Amino acid sequence: MRNEKKRLYVSIEQLSRQTEWAGWFKEVLLTAAQVSLYRIETWEPFKSLSDNTMAVRWLTKQIRLCNPLPPEKPQQEVVFYILAAYCSDNQVLGYMIDTFRYYYRSKNNQGVLSCIRILSMVNQHDEYPHLNVLYNLAMGCMLREYRLYVTPRSKHRADSFMTDMDFRVVEKYLPDFKPIGFKERLQAVQHTITSVTTSEELARLCCMSGSVFRKRFKQEFDIPVSEWLRQRRKERIEHMLRNVNIPLYQVAENNGFHMPSTFSDYCRRNFGESPKLLRKKLTEL
Repeated sequence: MRNEKKRLYVSIEQLSRQTEWAGWFKEVLLTAAQVSLYRIETWEPFKSLSDNTMAVRWLTKQIRLCNPLPPEKPQQEVVFYILAAYCSDNQVLGYMIDTFRYYYRSKNNQGVLSCIRILSMVNQHDEYPHLNVLYNLAMGCMLREYRLYVTPRSKHRADSFMTDMDFRVVEKYLPDFKPIGFKERLQAVQHTITSVTTSEELARLCCMSGSVFRKRFKQEFDIPVSEWLRQRRKERIEHMLRNVNIPLYQVAENNGFHMPSTFSDYCRRNFGESPKLLRKKLTEL
């Protein structure tokens, strides 16, 4: 990746020698060498460099020519994206929007998060209203992905390429993105719960410590996690028993019972019926 980044810089620097922007681009490269992607104070010199609209237009055009598609690793162009964010020009904004769209359509979460982070950090005080177009685009895309993320999986739709951790980053940088509550996190991971899932494993899936997760769970549902997991197990068994095409031994095995007698005892204790009678009762309803 470093070699690709170096080649891009060298290519554009060579092209700049044939234009009036050679000195300006040299300053861009000197500034780029001092930039820390997570310290916005190091981005300050880009503000004055972005005032040269024609030069920034020229630069974004050369980037498109050198890299017709944005790089898989966004770090290759990231300093140029920061510079472009400060330039209130529609052509330059077009480069930013096209880059974000490409990363989104190609399901590159690193690229998407990089664009959102830069957008937010540059416009954190609403000084650059031209970026509102990109903000609205990013919001729409992230809300769509979150709906995919929390909706139960099915063969009729694609899953989101974003993770829980990704959405937590989005929540940090897009002030209006506030869908990630405790219940939403739990809903998003329910499809991964099995008969042997523990409260600690559930906490890890929700990106929380075990103690914090159990405390928050009790506050939200007024029952311990262990009791909730037992209820989910019973619901799963009932759901499978309603499907007469699933043999009883498979219902037992899929729910952690390796002996028919153990499964039968469980059903009698929790449902008051043997598995066979319970299935008959459920399918007659």
